[in-house]
Amino acid sequence: TGASTALIAGLGSGATFPVGTTTETYEVTDVAGNATSCSFTVTVVDAEAPVITCLSNITVNNDAGMCDAVVAYAAPVGTDNCTGASTALIAGLGSGATFPMGVTTETYEVTDGVGNATSCSFTVTVVDAEAPVITCPSDISSCNPIVNYSAPVGTDNCTGATTAMIAGLGSGASFPIGTTTETYEVTDGAGNATSCS
Repeated sequence: TGASTALIAGLGSGATFPVGTTTETYEVTDVAGNATSCSFTVTVVDAEAPVITCLSNITVNNDAGMCDAVVAYAAPVGTDNCTGASTALIAGLGSGATFPMGVTTETYEVTDGVGNATSCSFTVTVVDAEAPVITCPSDISSCNPIVNYSAPVGTDNCTGATTAMIAGLGSGASFPIGTTTETYEVTDGAGNATSCS
C-alpha cells in the first residue's frame, strides 16, 4: 500500500491526440521511493481523404479571328481535416491558357500531408461560332456565251474550310441569253456556312 502512479510523459487518457505517434509513460513509486515505469504509444492515423469540388463544365465561343480561346476561371482549391493540404492541376491547361477548339479536360488534385489524395475534373469546350468569309466577283455582262471568271474561295478562322459552287453553271460554261446566278458557299469544319452570288 502507499504506492502512487503518475503520468510522467504524454497526454493522458481522454486527451485530444494529434495525428502521429505520442508516447505515454506512467511511473509507479512506492513509499520507499522505488520507481518503475512503462510506456506505450498512441498513434492517430489521418485516414480521411481531402475534399475538392470542381467547377461546372465551361463552354465558350472562339476568340474573334482565332481558332482557339483564352479561358480564365477560378481554379478549385481542396480542403482537408488537417493543415498542409496542397492543390495542383494534374491534367489540362490551367486557367488563363489558350484552349484549342474542342473539349479539354481539366483535372485538379488535392493531397494532404500524409499522401491522401482526391481529384475532380471538368471540361472546357471551345466552339467555333465564327462564320467563314467569302467574296464573289462583281456581276459580269458579256456578249460571248462562254464566260470565264475566277471562282471565289472562302476563308475561315480555322483551317479546313471548303468552297463549293451550289448554283449556276461555273466558269468556262456556255451561258444562255439572260441572267444566270452563280452561287458559291464556304463551309468550315464546324458546319458554319456563308455564301455569295
